[in-house]
Amino acid sequence: MPAAGHVNPSLPIVRELTSRGVEVAYYTSDEFRSAVEDTGCEFRAYPAGALGSADIAKATRTGGPVRVVARILKATETLLPFLLSETKSERPDAIVFDSNAIWGRMAAASLGLPMISLMTTIMVGGKDFSTLTAREWLHFLREALPGVPAARSAKRRVVQRFGKQPYPPAPSLPMRGDLTIFPVPSWMQSPNARLDEHCRFVGPTISAESRDHRLDPELAAFVDGPEPLTLVSLGTLHTGSEAFFRACFEAQAALPTRVVLTVGSHTDPAKLGPPPSNTLIRTSVPQLDVLRRADVFVTHGGMNSALEGLACGVPLVVVPQQSEQLVIGRAVADRGAGVVLRHNLSNRPVPAAELRAAVDRALTDSSLRAAAREAGASFGEEGGAVAAADAIQDHLRARSTHR
Repeated sequence: MPAAGHVNPSLPIVRELTSRGVEVAYYTSDEFRSAVEDTGCEFRAYPAGALGSADIAKATRTGGPVRVVARILKATETLLPFLLSETKSERPDAIVFDSNAIWGRMAAASLGLPMISLMTTIMVGGKDFSTLTAREWLHFLREALPGVPAARSAKRRVVQRFGKQPYPPAPSLPMRGDLTIFPVPSWMQSPNARLDEHCRFVGPTISAESRDHRLDPELAAFVDGPEPLTLVSLGTLHTGSEAFFRACFEAQAALPTRVVLTVGSHTDPAKLGPPPSNTLIRTSVPQLDVLRRADVFVTHGGMNSALEGLACGVPLVVVPQQSEQLVIGRAVADRGAGVVLRHNLSNRPVPAAELRAAVDRALTDSSLRAAAREAGASFGEEGGAVAAADAIQDHLRARSTHR
């Protein structure tokens, strides 16, 4: 799945496998070539135009998860034949697929290969949706329902072209496998009937030291200043509104903190007006490298971002953009490591006063920082990338002995 939050958790697992002498061919869009090749495996690009992070981001912005599903299914019509043509000639021992990469699972099923799913977030169930208010449900339905016909039509085309047999059984997304690996902490997962003995929680594969980019001089000087540092980022797929970024201006202008505000590639910083003197605006930053210096992280609560913040011991102010992120934010808040502001889920603006209070609490309440550090320190307890690689190899050995 060509999106940073899906690629990044997989890379330490691939690095661990290649260090053991396992040959890995990694398929995704060309934008991730450098990061993938850094693991020591062989990078193979999807056909140009098939699917990239910009496509997923556009679908997310214009219709949420349902439009993302439609876009994934459209890509499957190109990527499944491509993958089948590649894998038939070399016959791999298994296919590991992102839990949203339908083409990967269908290729494995078509070829009768072991199916290993990488579930880069929690499995959200009915009880999790029960926490939504009526207003939040209404906003979700207004956003999602217009995309349903396109998603159904896309699924029908895939099934008609490739048959029902390789298509994942309902509910198809997110997809499980013969082995399903969750590179997330088990304490974040609420009870769910879809979890079974084939699901393995290995904890986050990320560590606070796992990346180290050279910051440009302006950013380096800013983040290394004397005041506490707040990072604001809504991730690579979601786009914050101009109203939200202006609320950030108002909320944090009076706080004794420096603010790095990342607005993404779809917001023109000039349209926001002049930022406060304590705020630096960027379209993007090397997130983990900034978080190592940060004191507060204002985030949408995507799993990758939440785990990166906690890995660095940074308390979170979670501003979820969709229900899954609310569940993640609530899990963090229940652990005492963050605060959740859920206004966006009902299409309401985040009041500057509430945002200021949440950031101020994260700056001054030592219990939040202690809980964030404790959570981050616990990340290695379930084994991480080593445990994931062990699970994959153990699964394949067990299959070979039962043939």
